[in-house]
Amino acid sequence: MDTATAGSGLKWVGRAIRRLEDPALVRGRGRFTADLPAAHFVRFVRSPVAAGRVVRISAPEGVAVIRASDLGAQPIKPMLHKYNYRPIEQPILADEVVRFVGEPIAAVVAPTPAQAEDAADRVEIEIADVPAVTSAHAAAQPDAAAVHATGNLIVDGQFKTAGFDAALTKAHRRVRLAAQSRRQNATPLEARAAQASFDATSGRTTLTCTTQMPHLTRTAIADILGIAESDLRVVAPDVGGGFGQKMSLAAEYVVLVFLARKFGSSVAWIEDRRENLIAAFHSRDQRVELDGAFDAPQVVGKHE
Repeated sequence: MDTATAGSGLKWVGRAIRRLEDPALVRGRGRFTADLPAAHFVRFVRSPVAAGRVVRISAPEGVAVIRASDLGAQPIKPMLHKYNYRPIEQPILADEVVRFVGEPIAAVVAPTPAQAEDAADRVEIEIADVPAVTSAHAAAQPDAAAVHATGNLIVDGQFKTAGFDAALTKAHRRVRLAAQSRRQNATPLEARAAQASFDATSGRTTLTCTTQMPHLTRTAIADILGIAESDLRVVAPDVGGGFGQKMSLAAEYVVLVFLARKFGSSVAWIEDRRENLIAAFHSRDQRVELDGAFDAPQVVGKHE
């Protein structure tokens, strides 16, 4: 035991850490994004197909539709620049092409969530279907349709241990196995939600949202919209689960900040469960192919 830290409170290993969030939650006093009021509510119009080209977007009179061209925003760009990674971009709202079921194409705004949902149902979208790639294995085939202009291969990492080929040739037995893990949804108890509020006095926007990374969310949205980070504050209140689903930047949050600044008011979006299952971030489809090489078994001892 380190006598220098004994009794000083600096020894954390093996120490019981008291939870701080429980008293408010068990008393029903938690603060969640969906509890915040707003002057406007947003509903997104999403792609019903996995791949296609947007031909037409139309809405009846009285339904204001926000399209990609209205935002003037940069796409979401991944921050990975190593290991020969081939970065791809995700538009905030799909413009000419849709790449997955649930991709947001347009947004409508109304005074209540129910009115926003009704207005979104009245927006008509015509999409010309194109061949869809539905698995990582299919995407890796030479004749697969390209999901992005840069192709379907994001990174190709290959390495070989010295003497591998010789060991493989001398193997007593080889076992091959292919394992498939399908796409999954984290299914947090609380779906995604966001409320953006603009303060005319300071010129700042506060985004309260269900996120596991408020600081990176602020940086990314500021970059995408071309505003100073100091003009945007991101708050993560009580969050009803994440499991990794809330560690990526939701394009919907960018739209909320844009609209709050546009209206000079508050705007909210509360995702329903069906929307979450379709459009929220999923865990990746994976296929692992193993080829194991084994030596002949050796007799360790003799039993009579």
